[in-house]
Amino acid sequence: MKNKYHTVIIGGGCLGAACAFSIQRKLGIHHSQIAIVEKKVLGAGLSSRHSAIVRAANTSKMAARMAKQSIELWKNLKSIWGVEIDYEQSGAIWITDSNLQKSDSRWQSIETSMREESIEFNSIPYQEIRKLSKSAIKTSPDELYYYESEVLQFESAQILNGIQNAVKKNGIAIYEHCEVIGFEQYCEKQLSAVNTSQGKIYADHFVNASGPWCTELFYQLGLTIPVALEPVYVANFLVSCNEIPKSMPIIADYCNDVYFRRWQGNFLHMHQPRNTHKSQIAKSFSRSTMNPDGANIIYDAMSFNLNHHQLEAYIEKINHRFPNLGKPVYAGGYQSFFDITPDLQFILGPDTSFPNLFHCLGAGQGLKYAPLFGELIAELILDRQALNLEFDSSEFAISRFNPAPAINQTQNNKLFT
Repeated sequence: MKNKYHTVIIGGGCLGAACAFSIQRKLGIHHSQIAIVEKKVLGAGLSSRHSAIVRAANTSKMAARMAKQSIELWKNLKSIWGVEIDYEQSGAIWITDSNLQKSDSRWQSIETSMREESIEFNSIPYQEIRKLSKSAIKTSPDELYYYESEVLQFESAQILNGIQNAVKKNGIAIYEHCEVIGFEQYCEKQLSAVNTSQGKIYADHFVNASGPWCTELFYQLGLTIPVALEPVYVANFLVSCNEIPKSMPIIADYCNDVYFRRWQGNFLHMHQPRNTHKSQIAKSFSRSTMNPDGANIIYDAMSFNLNHHQLEAYIEKINHRFPNLGKPVYAGGYQSFFDITPDLQFILGPDTSFPNLFHCLGAGQGLKYAPLFGELIAELILDRQALNLEFDSSEFAISRFNPAPAINQTQNNKLFT
């Protein structure tokens, strides 16, 4: 095996792969200079269970700006990854309760900030929602509705297949079933190699795209990277065009804390959004410290099951929002996870202790931003003097968690991120 590369990327999910493609392309060298080290197989972690919804609206204006650009890159993926992946531009309907205290002003604030970023995220009357959904969903004058047109839907299996094809097309070296055991250093502040279950791999630069595994992995370097796992329950139900139109936008129902979308033609696919309450975020971090398997719980076969209580709760949510559906026909479900940080935003950019280490962690939003994050990490590695004025990643620097993560600073509201 070759044991020296320009850049070694730890983690073979969508973010790690995106970084590999962008760095390799910008290097302009035909033989492989980039290696991905993956604990299982390419895309086996959280990327394999992603809902594959790509949208822009965000409470952070910079995150929204990045997401908007990432949408354009997803549409023109061949120019940066060398492959194309099919998608549908379905749009999304956001629903919240107008009776909630301060809900109206908060969502209006998002609408205003998104308009400043030229992102279409507009309040619309409930009568218009009926037209968009072809009367499939229940609407009420007591609810607020927003419509975001530039929302894409992918199929996670097609994304994983596209990533695998792009690895071959771009000549990326991939070490699968290869676990990182430790690190070697040139000096106190410079990494020189990763020690793996398949041997030592040297590089000039290293990218941490290991998601929820990074907390344990980088602790041995004295780095504190606050990433925890939050469970999310996914369920699929068989539907027909007479019940839910194929053209129905994604429904982000914050009254019932659930996302709905028409999936693979004849399924109603649903999952819960991330918790944004301070206490729930703190609970996820507490839960992660008590989990003896760490991030490997993702591979636990038991995590692919839903219990009766979870299923009944989802059926109740369907009955509330889709009155014409009748008794839902259950077609399978599973438990997935969000990898989260204390402020629910991603970690992006160089490490503060090791100049040749770069972090690319999505905090539950990795797939959405993958093409742009790959480009930004490539720019940082290949031209350290370059300052991307359009996408200032300082808001997402790992330094914000020093000396310790401040969970109590997270906004206590139900707005999405």
